[in-house]
Amino acid sequence: MNSDPAAPRPTLQDVATAAGVSQMTVSRALGGRGRVAEETRRRITTLAERLGYRPDPQIAKLMHHLRNRRTRRFQSVIVGLTTRTAHDRESYFRTLVAAAKARVTGRGYGFELMHLPSSADKWIGLHRTLRSRGVDGLLLLPQRAPIDLTNLLTWEEFSVVSTSASALGPPAHRVMPHHFANTILLCRTLAQRGHRRIGLVIAANHDRRSENGFTAAVTWHGLNETDHFVPPLVTTRQDVEHLRTWYIRERPDAIITNEPQSARECARVLGLKLSGPPRFVVTSLIESANPGGIAGIDERPDEIGKAAADLLTSMVERRVQGSPDSPASTLLTGRWVE
Repeated sequence: MNSDPAAPRPTLQDVATAAGVSQMTVSRALGGRGRVAEETRRRITTLAERLGYRPDPQIAKLMHHLRNRRTRRFQSVIVGLTTRTAHDRESYFRTLVAAAKARVTGRGYGFELMHLPSSADKWIGLHRTLRSRGVDGLLLLPQRAPIDLTNLLTWEEFSVVSTSASALGPPAHRVMPHHFANTILLCRTLAQRGHRRIGLVIAANHDRRSENGFTAAVTWHGLNETDHFVPPLVTTRQDVEHLRTWYIRERPDAIITNEPQSARECARVLGLKLSGPPRFVVTSLIESANPGGIAGIDERPDEIGKAAADLLTSMVERRVQGSPDSPASTLLTGRWVE
């Protein structure tokens, strides 16, 4: 390896000459693009390391720009996968999908939304369908309920990014809300407004899809930043009496739920008004879809959709496929909406 900083920088041609191949073959082997025999790829990689070859980042940036400006002969397709139905009108889901679609199509790709049947025995033939449509990238969208999609198809042939922990498998890079940080922000904002007994009412499935970020944050805040810890109420069914018992026992002066409809239902069961007391706030709120005027956290599904689309299209262009050994998570923080 050349360690002399004053020595000329090894070029792509130097590596090609040493390997006895063309510059194009070297470029494909080192960039993970195109068809190069695995033995040839390993030999070129070893020679490049021995020679001390490092790509010029400015040239790489220029070539990436030029490749992206070319008109694709066949338009590559990105598919969003979800077990939610076509009639699902949840604002968070619809906003995320719309933002991802706009970003993907803006970068020259096609986009399709595919609604999966909840039964695994109906997944047969999906892999062939995706391949026949020219699909290169898969965006795992928020699912109707936490589900493991590992056996859905052969993931090694696709670039994959997930936007929710509700897709329990396969292992994939994720772009999703920072549920813990968002809920801590929610609790601290309530505390600044004088609330001291902050309670959380949440369905077990919804907490699971956040990797228990909601209950963890409320518990941490209650044990470390306030004098009155209210144990979260995690429900597995519509247990009205359990909710009433919890409310009478804990006497919360603020109640956190996951979204406005849940807050309205909780208030109805307890015979309370949304305007309080106690005050109702939510962990997922889209300001434009909040006619009830409930406060809470806007998780910015539009930004999550854009970031996930950017990551996925970049992976498609670099031919990064299959499940990573160490999946990375990009967590986006939301903002308080009064």
